[in-house]
Amino acid sequence: MKLLLKNLYNSEFSILLRNSINFRPIYYGRVKKNYPTSISDAFLWRTDNGYKTLFKFSDILNLFYKIDNSYVEIHFFSKEHKLIKIEKINDLNLSNEFEITSKYLNDITDYGTFYIYHYSTNTKNLGNKDSISNRCYTGYSKNNNLYSFVHGNINTKYANIMSEATKDLHFSNLTNLSLFKNQIYTIQKNFQNFDKNELFFTNPTKFKINFSIGNKNFKLKPYNSILIEVKNPIISIKSNCMFLRPTIFSYEGKYFDVHHS
Repeated sequence: MKLLLKNLYNSEFSILLRNSINFRPIYYGRVKKNYPTSISDAFLWRTDNGYKTLFKFSDILNLFYKIDNSYVEIHFFSKEHKLIKIEKINDLNLSNEFEITSKYLNDITDYGTFYIYHYSTNTKNLGNKDSISNRCYTGYSKNNNLYSFVHGNINTKYANIMSEATKDLHFSNLTNLSLFKNQIYTIQKNFQNFDKNELFFTNPTKFKINFSIGNKNFKLKPYNSILIEVKNPIISIKSNCMFLRPTIFSYEGKYFDVHHS
């Protein structure tokens, strides 16, 4: 009986209800799979307005589990979550990097998201409940100036490490939702003294989310992304997503800085 009540209390419906009335809310979900998983953030790529992107990542399976035959796949999506390309990298070093330009993305001048997954058939050092998350560093250069770096923002998707390529890829709710826009997130920064500020949002869930900044309302379809210019000195985000944290670009003269909130 206790087990039944516990399962009901932690069911998806119960968590949604608890989040909606703010009763012991659950902000993040868990990967409930009986195999090792590779979890990816939704990383931002930019090739718009003179931008190019540099991605740095580690061979986590080799670094922490001594698995030396792993490879990665990097999946690139448009802001509407349409697949652009998949890059498979077999020969990994402990530290790796590559540049994302408009030419690299089939001459696309825009922004979107990408995800990294680690794979290996040699998983003797991995347990079935193990999960790895490569938070990585993504750098942004505007008009060929120095890169400004920010690490991963929020876990979004996961894959079976033992699976080949994209056979077992999951779009999962690692971030939970509420029925109402009752989540308020205030960024701890005063934006008043900058020439321009942009907030980059990605929907980390498989459901549509609603959010507002001031008196402006926005909707994001599953895994879609949006870049919003803001003018308010203090930014509060009200949403039905339990953790909607943007990546921030702030501009002053010829300089800009990027960071998450």
